[in-house]
Amino acid sequence: MKKFVLFVVLFISIFGLTGCGNETQENSDSNAPAGLKEITGKIYQAETNEDGNIVINKDKITDEVSYYSYEYDGVIIGLLAVKDETGKFHVVINTCASCGGAPYAYFVQVGNRIQCQNCGSTFLITELDNLETGGCNPIGIEKLEEQDDKFIIDHKEIEQYKDKFENWKGPTT
Repeated sequence: MKKFVLFVVLFISIFGLTGCGNETQENSDSNAPAGLKEITGKIYQAETNEDGNIVINKDKITDEVSYYSYEYDGVIIGLLAVKDETGKFHVVINTCASCGGAPYAYFVQVGNRIQCQNCGSTFLITELDNLETGGCNPIGIEKLEEQDDKFIIDHKEIEQYKDKFENWKGPTT
């Protein structure tokens, strides 16, 4: 029995000394989860109209994710827009409904998917219109008005998510 206990202690000590499982991260933030993906795509400051609603021009949305920063009450709220392989546009709030509030609860594009940088969950871009309310996925926008060349988003709907962005470290301008 003593040999077994000694073996277990030695085994644990070796892994502790070698740093097994401690991956080196490109991100210098020591609190960042391992495996953060590079942010690709363009980052824009969100435009607003005379009513204070957010305006996203369709000509800026491509098959590479575009990020939009909307400032409300000193907090940047992130949006994500992308055109899928069928040509359909998708616009969502760029935080995970479940992980929201965590600094790395934002999505980046990985091929034809987006991935939460906090929990690692991935979603097909073509499925961004079929999001579960409160699920582990980006937050859908209910009051998204599509016009010929742009989308209009009711600022009040976006502003209700301010608390999920207070510690957010996602892509901003």
